[in-house]
Parts: sequence; structure tokens; C-alpha cells
Amino acid sequence: MRFSAFIESELDEIVTEWGAFARTMLPSAKTMSELALRNHGRDILLAIAKDMETSQSEDQRSAKSKGAEPVLGAPETAAATHGVLRQLAGFDVLQLVGEFRAMRASVLALWRHRQGDDQATRAIEEIARFNEGIDQALAESVERYSAGVEASRDMFLAVLGHDLRGPLSGINMSNKILSMPGLSEEAKLKAGLRIGRASQAMNHLITDLLEFTRTRLGSGIPIERSECDVRKVCEEALEAVRASYPEREFVQHFSGRLDVQADAPRLHQALSNLLNNAVQHGDRNSPIYFSAIGDDLAIVLKVSNAGKPLAASALQIIFEPLVQAPNATDEPHERSKTSLGLGLFIVREIVRGHGGEVTVQSSTEAGTVFTITLPRETETAAAPR
Repeated sequence: MRFSAFIESELDEIVTEWGAFARTMLPSAKTMSELALRNHGRDILLAIAKDMETSQSEDQRSAKSKGAEPVLGAPETAAATHGVLRQLAGFDVLQLVGEFRAMRASVLALWRHRQGDDQATRAIEEIARFNEGIDQALAESVERYSAGVEASRDMFLAVLGHDLRGPLSGINMSNKILSMPGLSEEAKLKAGLRIGRASQAMNHLITDLLEFTRTRLGSGIPIERSECDVRKVCEEALEAVRASYPEREFVQHFSGRLDVQADAPRLHQALSNLLNNAVQHGDRNSPIYFSAIGDDLAIVLKVSNAGKPLAASALQIIFEPLVQAPNATDEPHERSKTSLGLGLFIVREIVRGHGGEVTVQSSTEAGTVFTITLPRETETAAAPR
């Protein structure tokens, strides 16, 4: 009997065996009903059996082994629905993986018992032992991965609380100062400036969180193109940052053809993030350079700051969300814990939405330079990713 035919003919016993095995191995399964425990088990196994009976090319087999993503718009599979329900039932990733380990072990055990030929039984036993080894390695890897995700999430919440508490404290303190009688105009101006800076910091934080959530939900950052004067966008972004950091020096240079089909508010957001990043991480005693140069092929925007160079390893991940990139000279205990690591991720997503590219270079001599390239050839193309 073919393996796929065996699965179909012994489906009820396999599912029963799987449910019993999962209940003994998984804490979350011990309190579930038989119906809930076995939900989608039959459909998952039938889908596997049907797939085994379908011919496939070497390319298809290779793609499947590499976890090729399903076609967009395809109906949700039983396995996908099963995963959602298990999450609602309180299963963690390790338990979900363990459940499928139990399913495979149950199928192979019953298949081995059905074989009368010693050679076939030995072959199945070897396959089962190999799968057990792979499963054990997978479980160990997933466990460590999950621990890392959990630690990252905890750090995210801690930094979020820190970043919100800082501006709120500044606003509260400035409010108390403004309520004092006989306050001078200079003191009022300083207090108002602190409130404005704190409000802008909170606005940047909340905006980045909303954009990050949008991308994680799969909708991406929407880009709405129209005629855009990049020079004006640059000047407005720079003016806003200067208002928040009047003590910092900025050097600007805008030249060439700077009109393009782009989403001006999104471009403003990306440039603001780069400028704020330069202020936060650059040398306070050195100017921040901001340039925009356009020609018939593209517009190139650069934001650079002096200071400690970024580590080579950081350059590979700096645009990923929730990344806190260390400087090349930083010790591990000196790395910043006060940044959500979303600003540069938002920059990358906005630039990609425009069909462009953002890169970074960092050295002791040249400082840290972020470069955005917006090609003109994509102006009529569909912008959203």
C-alpha cells in the first residue's frame, strides 16, 4: 500500500493516536476536549496525502523544501486555520511545533507496525529516527528563538515606557514653571520650547509605532504620488528639526532638478527621521550636513553626521525594526537602550514604496552618511509595495 493511501485508510486511528500523544506531551492540550484537540487533524492529513499523490517537478520540490510562500489570495489552509485556533487556545510556538511532531510520530509508528517486511520496517525506523533528530534540533532552535523574541518584546515595552515618560516629564515640569508668578519672558520662551520639543518627540514615537503596526499587518505604508517639490520638502523638514534643536548646526545644499512624482508628506516623514537620527547619534559639536541633488535620472538625498562610526555588523541590520545598532567603539553594556529602532525602518519602507533605495556608510573619516536615491523612471509605476 502506498504511504498516502495508508494515511487515508487509517485516518481515524492516526488522529486518535495523535490526539492521545499530544495530550500527554503538551500542557495546553490536557484541558482541551477531544473535539477541540483533534480539530483540523483530518483535513491536514488529507491535504498531505493529496499532495503526496500529486506529481511535482524538481523545481517544485526544491521550492517546497525552502518554504516557498503560498500564492497571494489563495484560500486559507486547514493548517493555517489550525494555527490561529491553537494561538487562541493558549498554545505557544514550542507547543504548536510539538503537536506536529506528535502527528508525524503517530503516522510513522502506525505505518511501521503495518509493515510485515523486515527490510521495509528497518527503512521506516531509520526515517523515523532521522525525523526525531531533525525535530529535536528544530525544537532547541525554536526555543532559543522564542526566548530571544520574548526578550526583544520586553525590551521594546521598556524602551517605549522610557521614551514616553521622558517627554511627559518635560511637559509636566514646563507646565509647573509656566504656572509660577512673575516668570520672565525668556523663561516662558524656554518652557514653551521644551513643551514643543517633547510634543514633537511623542508625535514621532506614536507615528513610527502606527507605521510599524501597519507594515506588520501586511498593508504596508501607502504611497500617494503627486507633483512634489523636493526642495520645499527638504526645507520644511529641516526647519522643523532646527526648531526643536536650535543649538545644533545644520549645513544644507540643494541643487539641480528637484521636482518629482512623489508622496510629499511621506518623504517629509522619512527625511525628518533621518535628521532626528543624525541629531541623536551625531557629535554635538559638529554640524549635520543635508543635501539634495537632482538630475534627469534620479534625486539623491544625503544626511551625514560626525561621531563614532557604526560597527560593520550594524550596517547589515540597521534598517530592520527594533534594532539598536551599536557604534564600532561601543562596549556591549554601553549600547543605547533608549530607542525603539523604528525610525530607520520607516525610512526604508517609505523609500521602497517610491521605488527607491536607502543605504548607509560609516567611517571615522567621513562619519555616518545615509543616502536616499529616488529614480525618476518609476514615477509612473505603481508605488505601493
